[in-house]
Amino acid sequence: MTIRFTDADGFDRGAQGADLAVVLVSRQDIESLRIGSTVERLMLFSDCAKHVHQFAGRVVIQVDGYDDDPRALVSIPEVKRFFRAVDGHWSYWLHFLIPEVSQIQLILLMLVDVKEETVQNGRIGFSLTSPQQLDEQIQRLLTAMETLHDAFKVPRAHAELMIAAVVRAMG
Repeated sequence: MTIRFTDADGFDRGAQGADLAVVLVSRQDIESLRIGSTVERLMLFSDCAKHVHQFAGRVVIQVDGYDDDPRALVSIPEVKRFFRAVDGHWSYWLHFLIPEVSQIQLILLMLVDVKEETVQNGRIGFSLTSPQQLDEQIQRLLTAMETLHDAFKVPRAHAELMIAAVVRAMG
């Protein structure tokens, strides 16, 4: 597996032959609500047929700078505000994210209102403030994915893979 690190300026060159892309989002960008760089990097995936196919289910979102913060990312208001603002400009998460529970949950829980709860053995869990809100977000994200698939002739098998990942994530 080939992983290459690049920024938006060197993306086309750096993406050649890559099997996985990691989109790093900094605490500095989050706290100042500077979404431009993140949106620009995400659009590089969705604006080119080659990248739409190459990175289908092969993108990881990594948030940097919160390792010392004891709160879960979805409990940090500025992180949620940032991802919601990014989502207002780019909603193709379900096409590009790796089909892993943690990645799907991260994005979905950023886009809905949740309440933190302590569950077994002191672990932290989350409950939805409005299950309908989650249903609406999933439907909206699936529609965005289908639009991308129609535009770039993505095989139906990828949609089925990602729908199954969403079901596992919400399981």
